[in-house]
Amino acid sequence: MDKINVLDCSGILGSVEKLRKEDFANFGEKLGTALSKVGYAYLTNHGLDLGKVERVYEVSKDFFDMPKEIKNKMRKPPGAASFHGYAGPGDELLNATAPNAANELRQFYDVTGHIESNDICYFPSEVPGFKDAFDEFRQESVNLSDKLLRCISLYLGLKEDELVKRHTHMKDRSVPTQTVIRSSMYSPLETMKNDVRIPEGEEADIRCGEHCDWHTITLLFQDLVGGLDIRTVSGEWVAATPIENSILLITGDLMEIYSGGRLPATPHRVRIVDDTKLDKKPRQSLLYAPSPDGNEEVAPLVPILEELTEKKRTIYGPQSYERVNAHEWVHKRHATAASY
Repeated sequence: MDKINVLDCSGILGSVEKLRKEDFANFGEKLGTALSKVGYAYLTNHGLDLGKVERVYEVSKDFFDMPKEIKNKMRKPPGAASFHGYAGPGDELLNATAPNAANELRQFYDVTGHIESNDICYFPSEVPGFKDAFDEFRQESVNLSDKLLRCISLYLGLKEDELVKRHTHMKDRSVPTQTVIRSSMYSPLETMKNDVRIPEGEEADIRCGEHCDWHTITLLFQDLVGGLDIRTVSGEWVAATPIENSILLITGDLMEIYSGGRLPATPHRVRIVDDTKLDKKPRQSLLYAPSPDGNEEVAPLVPILEELTEKKRTIYGPQSYERVNAHEWVHKRHATAASY
């Protein structure tokens, strides 16, 4: 049975400037091996201030608990024109072909990584400190992501800054990007009965449909309620049981392309937990998903491994490693999922 590796990040603690190339290379070997085998890794002793995560949870819950008429003022523009704003239950269907896709029981708020005009990049004035909480969390996530991208670059045999220089927006938010912070709330089922049809029988298992992440990597923070399943490279579904104070690192579509299939983007989903007590609890999660700079053309940076490519095709269907535009790729996936 495949399992998600737990990796101690203490070897890359501290600022990038104070770390050595060999520090990134040593951890990169462990990280790359874990991601190539499963597609995921738990990160512990990562140095990220989890108080910033809790603060985002707090302001997000304050917003999600508000009446629909207030939340809908922050609703994303039609047609997925922007990655920024609120979406309610059923607004985004990550596995639209599934019979229970219309029952993805969650709401979320996306904050774009690109500083856009004020009429697009808006925040709820009803929640004091909302924007500040997301900004502080972003900086923590940027610092860690910078180091992880350096580790992965060295694992792939590339220059240390090869991936970092394709994500300059992390340090300069005037650079266009599809990078996103997403704060999600999976409300107790009994509180949602008036808003959506609760699935029953064989379809009673989805809060978030099966999908691969669209970006380069994802730093996922989840509370201890549980429900997240991941599908490993071997095709097995495994519960991603929360580990307190850890981060779940997930490889995305664009990292799979960059790595020529060595670091696969593998599916995951959020089930309705088969536990009456847990279904009465809200579940919260938070992610930071860096995407390359908007004009970046994404193509394999190393030769494609044909054996991995064939295995990938067998398990998950056709996978193209052709050159794609980062902005167009993520926007297309976003537009396909959006039902608003």
